Amino acid sequence: MYDEHGINVDALLEEKKSEKYDTVIFSSSGRGFEETFLGENKPTCWYPCKVSENREHNLKYIAIYRERPVSAITHYAKIKEFKYDQEKNCKVCYFEGTPIELPNKIKLEGKDSCFFVGTKYTSLEYLLNATKADEISFG
Repeated sequence: MYDEHGINVDALLEEKKSEKYDTVIFSSSGRGFEETFLGENKPTCWYPCKVSENREHNLKYIAIYRERPVSAITHYAKIKEFKYDQEKNCKVCYFEGTPIELPNKIKLEGKDSCFFVGTKYTSLEYLLNATKADEISFG
């Protein structure tokens, strides 16, 4: 298509996929979730955020998978901005407002405990309607 019409089909498909998946999921262990995500230390934010540059502008929400003993995704937040922090030496996601508790904890169920290690992209709609990881579509 590109040679004939100058249309990069792969780029168009990637753009459509990133528009559908407006939420990024990271994982947390220890007190990082309470201190950082829930905002015991202000401002409310999350880091480090390894987010694809071409997806960053389409992301509207962030959620965190909490490792043991919780072993679930319990909250999400509206993204205000991503910003590189020299002091932390990484990209930070700052929130618009405070984190919101999901209507249901999203448990691993049949998934391995390392399932949420690394960056995952999904939609807020999936998070709001899921009770287990198998009910979430990732892209």
